[in-house]
Amino acid sequence: MNFSPVNTTAGIATFSNCTAVSEPLFRVNPGVPSTEALAQASVLMDCINRLTLIGGVDDEGGAPVWAAHYLGEQVKALIDDVGMGLRDGRGANETD
Repeated sequence: MNFSPVNTTAGIATFSNCTAVSEPLFRVNPGVPSTEALAQASVLMDCINRLTLIGGVDDEGGAPVWAAHYLGEQVKALIDDVGMGLRDGRGANETD
C-alpha cells in the first residue's frame, strides 16, 4: 500500500450558472493536487485585484468589473473544492 500525502480536489464545486434554473456550466475537475488548485486560485485572485483596481478608476467600469466577478466565481469554486477534498481525505489514503 502506498500512502500519498497529496490531497486533491473533490470535483464537486461548480461555477457559472447559466440558465433560469441555475444549472452550472463548469465544474472543478477531480483529482487535481490541492497545491496546484490553490496556486491557480492565487493567480486568479491577482487578476481580480488588478481588474477591480482598473474598474474602480474607469469612468464606465463595466468590463473589468464583470471579468473580476466571473473570475471570483472560479476562485471560490477552486477553494471550496479543495476544502471538500481535504474534508473527504482525498489523496491521503490512495493505494498503488
